[in-house]
Amino acid sequence: MFNSAAHNKPSLIRGLLATVLPHLYRETQIRKDLIREVEMGPFKHTVDDGLDVRKAAFECMYTLLDSCMEGLDVLLFLDHVEEGLKDHYDIRMLTFLMLARLASLCPAAVLQRLDRLIEPLKATCTTKVKAGSVKQEFEKQEELRRSAMRAVAALLAVPEVERSPSMADFANQIRTNADMASIYQSVQGGEGGGIGPAESMDMS
Repeated sequence: MFNSAAHNKPSLIRGLLATVLPHLYRETQIRKDLIREVEMGPFKHTVDDGLDVRKAAFECMYTLLDSCMEGLDVLLFLDHVEEGLKDHYDIRMLTFLMLARLASLCPAAVLQRLDRLIEPLKATCTTKVKAGSVKQEFEKQEELRRSAMRAVAALLAVPEVERSPSMADFANQIRTNADMASIYQSVQGGEGGGIGPAESMDMS
């Protein structure tokens, strides 16, 4: 209901954000008391009963970027985006989109948190599925890497981003790794996509 109101009638909730946001942010937290193990034959499977609520909370956050941006404390908002970058597949996909949007809407705030944001992006882009994994796992990991790389491309378009040593190092890593360079080029729209502002970085 909150997500629907934020999307369709944002004027109804703008005045309530100071009250509502702490509750919304609380729902983005992983709750260990809602994580359990179930046995499936000889295997144990982890079930996160809080995932759907967390996902709904992040969906609300994404909607607020378009409807109530002026009422958000962006640095506090980024704290929760940062945590989402390390969460479950569905939430990571959402937060990659949010980060790309934030890079466009409030680049100065994103630059303040750049070093902290790059690490989970780098971890996603450099992770490979273990040999012997099922096809679905390969496909999910590749989609995560592509989504993370889209967020990286959005960050590289931010003016002054080249002043960050961590971003410069990561951009250089992308350029010199054939696999990551290929993903970057594909999300940029083709082989000639290049690496954008990172081209001008001092990689020495």
